[in-house]
Amino acid sequence: MTNEEREVLRPMIEAVFRECGRAFTDEMVENALKRIDEMCNEAPEKPYTYKHPDYGKMVKAVPDVLKPLLDTSDVNDDLPDFDDLMDDCSRLEHSTLAEAVSSLIYFCLDRWHRAKDDESIDGIWLYPLHMAIMIAERFELRECLPALLETERQDREFAESFFDDCDLVGMVPACIYHIVTEEDLPMMTSFVGERGIYTFSKAEVIAAVSTLPRRLPQTLPAVQQWLCGLLSIFADHIDPKVGDVMLLEAIVNCCIHTRCEAAKAMIIRMYSKYKMPNLLVPGGVNEVRKTIKRATIGALKEELESAETIYENAAHSYDDDEDYDEDYDDDDFDDYEEVDDEDFDDDDLAPRQEYCGHAYGGKARHLPVKVLKKYTLRIELEKSDPLVWRELEVPSSLSLTSLAQAILLAMGWDEDHLHHFLPFGKDRYLYVTSLNEIGSSLYPGERDGSRYGVSHLLQKQGDSIKFEYDYGDSWHHAVKLQAVSEYADGEPRAVVLTGGANACPPDDCGGIHCYRRLVQLMKERPQSAELQDFYEWMGSKWDPEFFPQEQTAKAVARMNGDVDK
Repeated sequence: MTNEEREVLRPMIEAVFRECGRAFTDEMVENALKRIDEMCNEAPEKPYTYKHPDYGKMVKAVPDVLKPLLDTSDVNDDLPDFDDLMDDCSRLEHSTLAEAVSSLIYFCLDRWHRAKDDESIDGIWLYPLHMAIMIAERFELRECLPALLETERQDREFAESFFDDCDLVGMVPACIYHIVTEEDLPMMTSFVGERGIYTFSKAEVIAAVSTLPRRLPQTLPAVQQWLCGLLSIFADHIDPKVGDVMLLEAIVNCCIHTRCEAAKAMIIRMYSKYKMPNLLVPGGVNEVRKTIKRATIGALKEELESAETIYENAAHSYDDDEDYDEDYDDDDFDDYEEVDDEDFDDDDLAPRQEYCGHAYGGKARHLPVKVLKKYTLRIELEKSDPLVWRELEVPSSLSLTSLAQAILLAMGWDEDHLHHFLPFGKDRYLYVTSLNEIGSSLYPGERDGSRYGVSHLLQKQGDSIKFEYDYGDSWHHAVKLQAVSEYADGEPRAVVLTGGANACPPDDCGGIHCYRRLVQLMKERPQSAELQDFYEWMGSKWDPEFFPQEQTAKAVARMNGDVDK
C-alpha cells in the first residue's frame, strides 16, 4: 500500500469507526491499515464492478423552487438560501417533493458520469446533492431511499469529489437513519448482498439501519432479525476479495449494539471459521460473549445523527480554511534550506518557558471505598527522550476524572483537548475523563470516569493503565501503581506530587515524533531556522529538561482544598 493510498484510507477508516459507534485511537487506525494491507497482499486487487443504470432516464421534471439546483455552473447567483429553500419545500406535497428530490440526486449522478466519460461535458458541483440529502432528511422522504442508495454504490472517486475527501461522507447514512423504516429492511438486505459495491459503503448503511431502534424503539426485534439475516448471507461462504471479512465484523459490531443475542451462536461459529480482523470488535469473540447482553442500543453517536449538522460543521471548517488562506503569504515564511543559520536571533524571546499546567476539575472528588489505601503512581510519557515522568501520591478513593486532573497539572498540560483512560487486560471500556465530553452522549464502549475511582482500575502493585491526552497528537502516558500503603494516623488524604523530571512537550506541537524532532534539533542544529520558528511560536526558548517542581507541586496541591484528616 502506498503512502497516498494510506492517506486516502485513513479518514475512511475513522469514519467507519464513528459510524459503528466505536471509540478509536491512532493505534487502532494504524492496525486497521496494516490489516487492510495484509488482506490486499493475500488476494489480488479486485476492480470496482458496479454497473450503474442510465440515470438520465430517471430524471423527471422538478418544481420551480428546485430548478436553480439544476444549474451545472459553479457560479450561480440564483441559488436559494438554505432556509428559504426549506420553507419553499414545505409548501409542496410530500409525494411531489420526494419525486423531485430523487430526480435531483439522479441528475447529479448523471452529470457526474457523463463528465467522466466525455471531457467536453461540464461536470456538476457539490451544492445540489448536499441540498437534496438535507431535504430528504428534513422531510423524512423515505421514497428517496433508492436514490440515496445509488450514491452509496458509487466508486471512491465519486465520494472524494462530492463529499470533500470524506468530511461529508456521513451525510447519506445520517439521512438514511432518519427516514428508513421497518418496511425498508428487505431493500437494505438486497443492497448489502450486492457484489461490486465497496465494503465501506455497505458498512455505513448497516450502521445507519442498526441504529433505527434508537429512533423507533418498537423496531428493535425487526432490526435484530434483519442482522441475523445478514449474517446468514455470509454463513457458508465469504469472499475475501471483496472485503466480506471486514464487512462481517461490521455486522457483528452492530449485533452487539442491538443486543442481538439470537445471533451469538452464529457469530461464535464465524469467528472460529473465518479469520476476523478484530478492528471494530477489538476483543473478538470474547467481547461478543460479554457485551452483547448489556451494550448500548444504537451505533451512531448523537452529534453525527443529522446530515444538516455534518454539512454545517464542514462548512464552518471550510470557512476557517478560507480565512487562513486569505491571510497566508509565502513571503512570511523562510525556506529552511536557504536560510543561513547565522541569521538566528533570539533577543526578543523570553529566557525560558513557563509552567502551563491547567485543568478544569476544581477540587478533587472522592468516591466511597471499602478500604482506603495510599497509592504511589509513576506516570511516564511514552516514547519521550529524555523521559518525561512524574510521581504522585493519591488516595485509592480518588475519582478517575480527578486523577486525570492531577496528571494534567503534574505534567504541565494546559487542558485544551480531550482525554481518557485505557485499561489493559480484560477491561475493554474507555473511561472518559474530559468534563465537557462526559456531559455529552458517550460512545458505546465508553464509561463516565467521574463514576469510577482509581481503585477500580488499579488494585495491586504493578498494575498499570494508559492515559491519553489530545486524541489528535495522542500523548500516551503509562500510569503504574508503584506501591500500596496505609495512611498514618492524622495524615491528610491528599493528592501530592512527590517527584518528576524533564519538561512536558508544548501543547499542539504535533505529537511525540515532533517532540523528539525538536529535541534532536537542539542537540544537532541549535541554530537552525526550523528551531527558530518553533521558539517564535512558543514565545520563549524551550528547555526539554525544564521542570519547576515546586510550582507544579503547588498547582497539584490546590486540588485538595480542605482535605480530610
